[in-house]
Amino acid sequence: VFSMSQVTASITLTIVDQENNPASDVVVISSGIEVETPNIVDVMDQIDSSFVPRVLVVQKGQSVNFPNSDDFRHHVYSFSEAKAFEIQLYKGTDVPPVLFDKPGLVALGCNIHDDMIGYIYVADNVLALKTDRNGQVQLPAQSGDSVTLWSERLVSGVQAQKTVQLSGDVEQTLALDLLPPIGNQHSTHSGFGRNKWSN
Repeated sequence: VFSMSQVTASITLTIVDQENNPASDVVVISSGIEVETPNIVDVMDQIDSSFVPRVLVVQKGQSVNFPNSDDFRHHVYSFSEAKAFEIQLYKGTDVPPVLFDKPGLVALGCNIHDDMIGYIYVADNVLALKTDRNGQVQLPAQSGDSVTLWSERLVSGVQAQKTVQLSGDVEQTLALDLLPPIGNQHSTHSGFGRNKWSN
């Protein structure tokens, strides 16, 4: 598995929206850095009728557990090309992990709770990280390198990606045209998740 200690150069990338607010959960992909598939099963939990985390980054060939920490049942599914699957009504942890064996974006929903939206970004054995709550990510990169960005909030659509060239030697701030932040639960954008889901 790739480690930051393996590189000498790094850039702290800060991603903000058009109002200069930090943009979290933006996936940053550096296709020039190959990584192995981690030998761990990742976790996409369900808490308070929300997928937690809302955005999960895994590598091709990695499996994900879908525990349901709520006291009621959920019905997890995806129609995505990268991985179509269904876990019928259940709660607790007694469900087998799901293998994500093709790269791409996997959009998740719950057949019972329409507002539950989550995403799994399956990287093609290249370095893929996501920004933290401050919109920041540390990349093993240098000025001139290119990275690809994905966010569910990109104005160009949930299936879109954006490629940018890094220009900072140590730090760089990048502004993206993003839709307003989407709450983790009971979004005020009526039907917003369902519209994006149909893209």
